Amino acid sequence: MTSDPPLPPDRPEPRRIATKTDFARELTLAKDRAGVTVREIAAAVGAPASTIGGYLSGKHLPALRPADQLPRILAACGVTDQGQVNLWWQALRRARRAGGDQTSPTSPAGPPVPVPPDTAPARPDGRRVLVSTRPPVDRLTRGPEVRGRQEVTERLRRDLDALAGQRAALAADVLVLCGLGGSGKSTVALLAARMAAERGIPAWWVSGQDPDTVMAGMQALSAELGADPDQIKAGSPPDLVWRLLEAYPGPWLLVLDNADDPPGTLALPGAAVSDGNGWMRSVRTGRGLVLVTTRDGSVGTWGDPLPPWLELIPVRPLDAADAARVLMDLAGPGAGTDEQARDLAARLGGLPLALCLAGRHVAEVAAIPAAFAGPRAARTFTDYDRALDEGRHAEVLARTGPPGDGPAGDAVGRTWELSLDLLAGRGQPTARPLLRVLSCLGPAPVPCGLLLRPATLALSPLFGPVSGREVWETLRALAGLGIVEPAGPGTTDVVVVHQLVRDMSRRAPDVRDRIGEHLALVTELVVGAATELDPRDPATWEQWRSLVDHTFSPLDLVLGFGISPRAVPPGVLTAATLAARYLRASGQPARAEAAYARLVRLGVAALGEHDPRVLEVQHDLSRVWYDLGRLGDASRGLRTVLRARSQTLGPAHPDTLTTQHYLGRALRDAGQLDAAWRLFRKTLDARRAVLGEDHPDTLTSRNNAADALRALGRHEQAGRELASVLAARTRLLGAEHPATLVTRYHLARLAHDRDDLAGARAALRALVDDYLRVLGPEHPRTLLSRQALIEVRHDLGEREQALAEARELLAQRRRLLGDRHPAVLVTRHRIGLLLVDLGAYAAAEAELAEVLAARRLVLGPRHPETALARASLSAVRARHR
Repeated sequence: MTSDPPLPPDRPEPRRIATKTDFARELTLAKDRAGVTVREIAAAVGAPASTIGGYLSGKHLPALRPADQLPRILAACGVTDQGQVNLWWQALRRARRAGGDQTSPTSPAGPPVPVPPDTAPARPDGRRVLVSTRPPVDRLTRGPEVRGRQEVTERLRRDLDALAGQRAALAADVLVLCGLGGSGKSTVALLAARMAAERGIPAWWVSGQDPDTVMAGMQALSAELGADPDQIKAGSPPDLVWRLLEAYPGPWLLVLDNADDPPGTLALPGAAVSDGNGWMRSVRTGRGLVLVTTRDGSVGTWGDPLPPWLELIPVRPLDAADAARVLMDLAGPGAGTDEQARDLAARLGGLPLALCLAGRHVAEVAAIPAAFAGPRAARTFTDYDRALDEGRHAEVLARTGPPGDGPAGDAVGRTWELSLDLLAGRGQPTARPLLRVLSCLGPAPVPCGLLLRPATLALSPLFGPVSGREVWETLRALAGLGIVEPAGPGTTDVVVVHQLVRDMSRRAPDVRDRIGEHLALVTELVVGAATELDPRDPATWEQWRSLVDHTFSPLDLVLGFGISPRAVPPGVLTAATLAARYLRASGQPARAEAAYARLVRLGVAALGEHDPRVLEVQHDLSRVWYDLGRLGDASRGLRTVLRARSQTLGPAHPDTLTTQHYLGRALRDAGQLDAAWRLFRKTLDARRAVLGEDHPDTLTSRNNAADALRALGRHEQAGRELASVLAARTRLLGAEHPATLVTRYHLARLAHDRDDLAGARAALRALVDDYLRVLGPEHPRTLLSRQALIEVRHDLGEREQALAEARELLAQRRRLLGDRHPAVLVTRHRIGLLLVDLGAYAAAEAELAEVLAARRLVLGPRHPETALARASLSAVRARHR
């Protein structure tokens, strides 16, 4: 790093002035360069020549009043630039404060101003507080290039230009830079201080970390502005410093850094920060700017509503590109590719403090010979990412570099723990356990209203009695400190926990020491939310979308902390299983398959492959393969589960029979109709023996066995059996029970198969009316019956009416299910066939081509429905051409 160039000795330079003698020397240089005499200066100023001579000889200094005296002297000596005039004002105040006639070494900013010893505040242990009001701008030379702050620095540049030129009034004269600890707020403030110096604007820096430090800093500022020790000791310190600031004749910048507890450090006891009688006030003269850095960005802290003279400016983590460049700048080109830097930057959440620690760590380790660094050393971005995967956060996020660059040890994690300490001190002790729970959930936005149930929290020993209002206020407080962020404007109902905050908070000692209680609470929260939502009901799907990623949280905790299967709560798989069923029901078979596969993998690792809960998930995974048309995979999976359930639960256990029943369905759809019918009969016989003739599951087996007969072409036998099941279900469940309506649906389909089109149409019309009344217009079975009625109308030749109803059904299914749900594609396929019969071949070809493409993507190229769409499209193209 190069140092600042020396100041030229033959030119007047106010930054060299520290004493009365220095002032005389520099003013004489200005006079001589301008070629004016003492009398000419005196005439221009309207002062006696002897007075001007005293200034030039060092006998005395110009007075601070009238405020235009010094600028007129300087103008007579050819100094008119406002930035230079500001520097001369600073120099005059230093010289007046210093007194005496000794000369001083040159210094661009002058020496730190000590607080008079009899007025400096002392800490409880009696130690005096040592402060300096000089901005620590040298810190900028040790860090990487500041990136991603163009918007806020441009705003500060405009405001400082306005002050330097004394042009337009500022939109707000107190700017509060707020954000998560480690987000780079102080760095932005240092940039502002450096820009101020470049414009000749004095900048003063006061630490806001605690009341004693603020008091010491403000007293030092008062002394620098010309107050004598008696003034500092007497009266109101805030009133004194603000009288001096408002009397200052030129522009100025005051930075209150790290004021993380504004009510405790900036306001008078019992007063609000924005009352205007504490350390922070509006700049009434319009010549100054106050810049505050803080973690607390809550409107309630700074004034609700905010006063017009104050503006909150969030300082957020860096975006992927800027964050990656910070890593590359610090770690060097050998650390990895730009893509790897982006991946690590995303892992660190774009937090500047974490990025700097990571980049410096990689650079430092890379400089160590491999023989000394060790095999696990993080020499590259990929190594560093692996270290985070292994939970070595304290090692790789510890501070490197010179003192003063940040907190020692666990630099990143400690900054958030201090924020939690602050909230506890404000009477919000639930902030820490609430953040721990949020961190134990998934990385997706957290639907707080759905998951954070006060009654459940209150039953946990981690919380104790807590009300809904307390939970809400704590969420607002965490959001105010930037620890969590609202997922949308103006709400804390859905919040996002910064990824690094989440990673480190879930590794905190109090989580590790009480992991059993955290696991129990998280399990209860996700199970409580999931079990109230029917995964098959479209009305619940919006809530499921926000919940699904959190349902795996209990399993992640079990594996992440190595919890023994004996200590795992019974419901550890429940919520994730229901979430996977939602994905299946909502027409997302690929996501459902991935969710079930992950459940099986984690469940086997946590509980063992023969645990009944794991077998239930494997059963469901096989059903997803069935939905995807992978009938071979489905049959193999169901056979595996069937063997395991037979061994662990017994061949006649209801769960075993459920798997056996679905294996029959897979065989039926694979064309193995005889084998399917035999398995349905075997399941039916077992259910009759175990559950009884009238049990709902027994009736389901009878219903499916009869449907298999229909598929075998044994229509008479199928009809008798379905009629018998209908009578039994009507008697036992009622005529309008959903299961009874299912049997009526099968009877209507049988009528269609037997070419009784009029009978099928009448049966389906009545069934649709009953479904509308019983289940509503949007229930999947209502829509399924409408689809069947459309197909019957098509075969009856009612093509125009069928097409109109199909388009109406398509619009409804698209709204409820999305564009690619298999049921949507069934309706579109029927529309394509109707268009063919209506002679609209081009439109039919386009429709069927889109259906084929969508089915390939959603169901796969080998699914029977995909094959049907392919055949239909080929037939249309052959006919059209």
